[in-house]
Amino acid sequence: MSKLYNKYLELRSKNNDYSTLYLFKSGIFYIFLDKDAQIISSVLNLKLTNLNHNVVKCGFPTSHIDKYLSKIKYAGYNVTIVDNNIETKSSDYILNKELKD
Repeated sequence: MSKLYNKYLELRSKNNDYSTLYLFKSGIFYIFLDKDAQIISSVLNLKLTNLNHNVVKCGFPTSHIDKYLSKIKYAGYNVTIVDNNIETKSSDYILNKELKD
């Protein structure tokens, strides 16, 4: 998990605008980390759990991606999906069937 957090820190160092959140694919789950997780937890009422002593995470199964992306967009946030270190805007992800498969 530290690789994901390091990638999160790298992305956040380039973009401190929290209207765009980073969603990481980890196995069969999508997860938000740190401050992004805190924001989404309050918006979607997802349970926060500890990634480590200092960092929280929350997420959902990959099979629920369409449901949650629409709720996040409705709440006024943009999402960049990070899958195998490839960053994809959520709008591109929804339209690209190959990425979803």
